[in-house]
Amino acid sequence: MTFQRTIQLFSLTTAYSILLCIESGKAQTLYQQTGDSQLTISGTSTLHEWTMTSKEGKYQANFEVDEKGMPSKLNSLVLKVRSESLKSGHTGMDKNAYSTLNTDVYKTITFNLASATIVSTKIQCEGSLTVAGVTKRISVDAIFKVLPDKSLQCSGSKKISMSDFEIEAPSFMFGTVKTGNEMTVSFKVILVPAGK
Repeated sequence: MTFQRTIQLFSLTTAYSILLCIESGKAQTLYQQTGDSQLTISGTSTLHEWTMTSKEGKYQANFEVDEKGMPSKLNSLVLKVRSESLKSGHTGMDKNAYSTLNTDVYKTITFNLASATIVSTKIQCEGSLTVAGVTKRISVDAIFKVLPDKSLQCSGSKKISMSDFEIEAPSFMFGTVKTGNEMTVSFKVILVPAGK
């Protein structure tokens, strides 16, 4: 082997090692939710405000993170919530909500990420939200914090209209009480690296 060939091989090996170091500094990590996570839908009615909460949301996210666990890029995110896991604490209201959402047919509420931008501790997301079989493109922002164990605490909210998803606002007590068209979807989730 000539001296020039040896130098070329050394240069290629060095460059490859540098690239590996750079990539290892921003590894892709799959995250999933812990049992402390919850999703809430709230709104108003002609009688009082209402809230329905689920702790059964299934989140799966793929982040690029540095050695300190700080995300630099969100590559994918999927959220699935079983519709009938949403509970208000009032059986009658739950039944009306499930009927309105047609949960016999459409058993889950889902969100699939299309794109995301991370600026400081804010994640700006664009994706598709599917409710009662109707899919709409929405944008939603989340704030995150890296916890000491490198898990991520994320929270945010988004106002949506029932009519955008072809949902007729449910009524109660023979139509004397009717819910408003607008509702707020809020989430608070702790994401941990899969396998932990």
